[in-house]
Amino acid sequence: MPNWRDELIEAVKTKSEREAEEAAKQRQRVLEALSSAEGAVTLASDALRFACDRISEKGQAAALQEEQVEAAADEGGGSRTKLVRLTLGSLALAVELDRSTAIVKVSYLEGKPREFDFARDRHIAAADVEEYVGRRAVELVRSAQKAAAW
Repeated sequence: MPNWRDELIEAVKTKSEREAEEAAKQRQRVLEALSSAEGAVTLASDALRFACDRISEKGQAAALQEEQVEAAADEGGGSRTKLVRLTLGSLALAVELDRSTAIVKVSYLEGKPREFDFARDRHIAAADVEEYVGRRAVELVRSAQKAAAW
């Protein structure tokens, strides 16, 4: 339990000092969460690779693209974003990891991306992201078959 001196030290901090402390805490949370987020993207990209292989076996034009995108970070340094995209005709399913925030974004068709914030939500598991991506891959195939049955 803090004594009055500790409370006084905390009370007299300036806004910029508090913001700097919060930014440092956020950077630490992101660093701790990054390994889980990277594991989730690895599992998700394996799921997309599996889906692409199964679709290609049926003679369909499925393509899997993996790329590292350089993005500007707030602090002047660049951060790398990993992007994996499965395309089937005009339909697409993409998984993106923003390493500066430890957020995994899953974009399905043209809808708003679903975000998995590993720095904020500590209860998210990599398998949850893999399951979500797998379910969206099934929906992608069903939508493609409705558009042009094979």
